[in-house]
Amino acid sequence: MVSETPYVSYVVGELPEGCRLCVRGEKLVLFTTGVCPRNCFYCPLSEKRRGDVVYANERPVKNPQDAIVEARLQNARGAGVTGGDPLARLERTVEYIRILKEAFGEGFHVHLYTTGALATIRNLERLYDAGLDEIRFHPDLFNPGSKLFELEIRNIRNAFEFDWDVGGEIPAVPGQLERMKWYAGFLDGLGAKFLNVNELEFSETNLRAILNWGYSPVSDESAAIRGSLEEGLRLLEWGEVNTSLSYHLCTAKLKDAVQLRNRLRRMARNVARPYMEVTEDGTLRFGIAEYEDLDGLYTLLVEEAGVPAEWLHVNREKGRIEMPEEVAVELAEAIEGDVRFFIIEEYPTWDRMEVERTPLP
Repeated sequence: MVSETPYVSYVVGELPEGCRLCVRGEKLVLFTTGVCPRNCFYCPLSEKRRGDVVYANERPVKNPQDAIVEARLQNARGAGVTGGDPLARLERTVEYIRILKEAFGEGFHVHLYTTGALATIRNLERLYDAGLDEIRFHPDLFNPGSKLFELEIRNIRNAFEFDWDVGGEIPAVPGQLERMKWYAGFLDGLGAKFLNVNELEFSETNLRAILNWGYSPVSDESAAIRGSLEEGLRLLEWGEVNTSLSYHLCTAKLKDAVQLRNRLRRMARNVARPYMEVTEDGTLRFGIAEYEDLDGLYTLLVEEAGVPAEWLHVNREKGRIEMPEEVAVELAEAIEGDVRFFIIEEYPTWDRMEVERTPLP
């Protein structure tokens, strides 16, 4: 039976272990390279990640220690290794998996996404020996006549030589139900455990291609593609009757309203300074003052306005003094001149993206 989960998604059977941790915000997103042997029209990868770069969540990574720091800030219980295709930089990917396992123990669950093009027995053996727990294949399903697709399908069979969880992960592309059924049947015949299906979404980098294929967004407020969710549900209904796989239809709402929020909440508890409020959405809310002479303003606030120094933080990188919201409200009413006061909310992530700014009169 297709049932709705508490995470705004749909499931047949059981959620894969990687998904269980992910929806609770407990998985570090480890992006080991933007390099990929394919060029899928629906790829949402941003321009800054299309090169050979490494990120742990939003944090640019120079070495494995950076990823460990990010995992600790998140209180992560596992990692999802993604790209690009992580196998395009196998040495790096193997090293990061091994080091994460050494740092957090064998119970730290790691799953990985790959096209399958580079999934030779030798490459898979190295991933397995490093400690990979779960592998998900995303072949060039919607270009079935290509030689690359034939190679990917052959290589997927190699994964069943190892004692880990094997599954598939594909987008729900409207009008491609028969191709998705074929892949589900193929995986089922090999003895795979699951097929994850993602609601198709547009981004700045794939919107033109998606429109050229004749697809359109659900609405002006949503990044989801019209008809994708319904196509995914049809696959789940078919798969329940015709295969023994578990299925998870991961919606656009799950990613934004559930998974991201849960991850932000976990991080906010670890990175919030005493003057910051952690909101229900996991953002950090506090007051700021902006002024050309930060040192002079700091002296004014402490010595003349009587604000305790421990309530203030001079953020020179962003050119502001941070403080509790209530303090900013009071100071905005009391201090005249060119000092500008705001209440802001920002993500507790490495890049501290600002999501809201309210000027105080």
